Amino acid sequence: MKLSQAIDLYVQRKRDAGARFNAPAKQLRSFLRHCGDIDIQLVTLPQVTSFIDGSGVRSSTWCQKRGTLKAFFEYWAVRGRLKTPPPLPPRAPKSAQTFVPFIYSRSDLRLLVDAVPRCQRVSSCVMSGATFRTLLLFLYGTGMRLGEGLRLRLRDVDLRVGLVTIRGTKFYKSRLVPLGRDVRKLLRQHLAMPARQNQHYRPLFQTKSCNPIRLQVVEKCFVRLRRIAGISRHDESSYQPRLHDLRHSFAVHRVTAWYRQNKDVERLLPALSTYLGHVDLSATQRYLTMTPELLEQANRRFERYVRGGDDER
Repeated sequence: MKLSQAIDLYVQRKRDAGARFNAPAKQLRSFLRHCGDIDIQLVTLPQVTSFIDGSGVRSSTWCQKRGTLKAFFEYWAVRGRLKTPPPLPPRAPKSAQTFVPFIYSRSDLRLLVDAVPRCQRVSSCVMSGATFRTLLLFLYGTGMRLGEGLRLRLRDVDLRVGLVTIRGTKFYKSRLVPLGRDVRKLLRQHLAMPARQNQHYRPLFQTKSCNPIRLQVVEKCFVRLRRIAGISRHDESSYQPRLHDLRHSFAVHRVTAWYRQNKDVERLLPALSTYLGHVDLSATQRYLTMTPELLEQANRRFERYVRGGDDER
């Protein structure tokens, strides 16, 4: 069996079983380009290793590529198309650094929003400045994933009760997201535009021609926006601030506000985890990058506890 045929069949069967399988399919087709359309039996360990290693990929990417190929080879081994064990390198390399998300400050967020008109002046932009601004504030105000926001339809938004229904999330479950006062006001202004009315199955966020906005378009616009706003990292990380870091910033700012309001953070963290659509609390904890503001509030809470204050939670 040719490698191209094996990959096409494997991807199709995964999708027939209900999986989106977009990222693994992309990796497998990249592997096909790397090896050429040879017989699946002729794939060698050096070919697999050079593909997985790439040119200095991150440890997480290395593991994803290895996991994708491992599942692929095992699938065909069980079905008798591979007579030898899957040709895989034995273990992942040690990670050179631990990735730390960038947490936008309030001033960073203002700089981003203020730079939107300059960013969207480019004539080739398919997304208007008003839509881009609303999308950025919506993602930060709800902590939603970009893909979730772009898949929303007008029918998913109920401003009367302040709820958004997210369908088919990252883990194939639907959830309800309550909207704060400011986000509801933002969406009312957005939905007041004539092109947004009486089109319940149209996307909530649309291009200038009323079509769905592709994720890659938003990410490309954000890179340009970040550069115009002058926001960059000044630590040892090799990764620049991302659009997804708005979600991390939402979580950190929410917990910081709870500390300042003297809330029971330990009790509220499971609610935050559910709100973000995480499968467990450990996923939420990884979002809580320690910032000076969060550390200060945590230290104050601990100091009150040590001194015997009434905050003993």
